[in-house]
Amino acid sequence: MNTPRQLWRRFDDYVVEFALERLQAGERVALVTLVKIEGSSPRPLGAQMAVAESGVWTGYLSGGCIERAVVAEAVAAIAAGANRQVRYGRGSKYIDIQLPCGSAIELYFDVLIDQRALASIVDDINSRKVALMTIRSSDTFLRRYEPRRRLIVAGVGPSAVRLALLGAQADFDTLLYSPDDSTREAPELAGIRTFPIDNAKQIRLPADERTAIVCMFHDHDREQEIIPAALQTNAFYIGAMGSRKTHQSRILQLVELGIEPRQIARIHGPAGLFSSAKSAHDIAISILSEIIRADLSVSTTTLTASSDEGSFAHDMANA
Repeated sequence: MNTPRQLWRRFDDYVVEFALERLQAGERVALVTLVKIEGSSPRPLGAQMAVAESGVWTGYLSGGCIERAVVAEAVAAIAAGANRQVRYGRGSKYIDIQLPCGSAIELYFDVLIDQRALASIVDDINSRKVALMTIRSSDTFLRRYEPRRRLIVAGVGPSAVRLALLGAQADFDTLLYSPDDSTREAPELAGIRTFPIDNAKQIRLPADERTAIVCMFHDHDREQEIIPAALQTNAFYIGAMGSRKTHQSRILQLVELGIEPRQIARIHGPAGLFSSAKSAHDIAISILSEIIRADLSVSTTTLTASSDEGSFAHDMANA
């Protein structure tokens, strides 16, 4: 992820922005994709690294045991100007690189990258659209890019602050809505977008199916406009802080507002996996853990075999 300070995280799940930046700077780049797994792997099919000809890289394809070797292979592929597919682990020519439990993986090194196609993928992701890339290795695959997960926190106090900060650290596109200046202060300093709530009746939450929304008010009367607004979205997670007794009162209030039971059932209340959490930090970890579990339950396959029919995808090969 490209941070506000233009610094790249070495071990990141999204690498296409880095690859595009390096190409735009005039460097040649290898985009490395995990296309085959035999046995077990800490990373899924479709995991990627991007390596510039200078040896600078981001992304990861293992638990940390092969990345340096991948960088060396990528630089060699860039110098040769030809794509290649390389096996690591059992049956590999690199006998000094062993993977756990006798497993093997195959990586596809693409050095013939179409910069315009890559820019279109980045534009789609930033516009919160799904993008597809054609990977033409020994088989043809479609690599799916989902928009980054978004976290919308609406609340007041230390728990809301902690969740916003933790969400940003966990690579969520994080937004904080709060009527309280002091609640917005620390997230703003961390580069998180914050919004004052002057009139909750006018709030419009920019949520889609890749969004989690959490309501974190100790004054639960503030929820009466925000939770109905959240329920009008297709967010994959909606949570509200408070005790079980508070949640029962919340349900009754929503019923009185005429909200359908099937919509009310979408609310995780009390939000979080650990009901005994009391500190702001523990509450934030508890809620974020529940959000990630909910996301994993609806996640889609990253890399699928392609027949090259019926799907639009960005083809990265110049040739």
